[in-house]
Amino acid sequence: MSTSPSERTRSLLAGSLALVRRHTDEIISHMEAHLRGIDGPGERFGQSEVAAMMLTQLLIDQAAAMADQGSLRIPSGLGAEHRALDIVGRHYSRFGDALVPVLKDVLGPGVPADLTAAWGDAFWLAVQAIEPESELQPAA
Repeated sequence: MSTSPSERTRSLLAGSLALVRRHTDEIISHMEAHLRGIDGPGERFGQSEVAAMMLTQLLIDQAAAMADQGSLRIPSGLGAEHRALDIVGRHYSRFGDALVPVLKDVLGPGVPADLTAAWGDAFWLAVQAIEPESELQPAA
């Protein structure tokens, strides 16, 4: 997968950004249900809600950046923030796997497949850009 979106993806994100933003709370609610229990019975209270909020915000922020500038704007230290909140690979995977069905549930069954695919592409581009700080620093 490329590190920047195609022009078609960028156009679809730009055209649907306002719609997705209007449904942010519903997306978070649906995603929280998909993430609930991922960490097992000892999961910290509210962990799935925090992960759903953080990943939905990541998605919307980065889709906006891609629509506006054609590239990501990953804040420095975001990977460390996610790790501090125990948001790790299995959360990204579960969120990404649920994204298309959640968008169809929230936005309606008539939402075009290429639109939901564009949002999926945006999410995975953003996740790929979040590198653990240890991988970014040279070995001592």
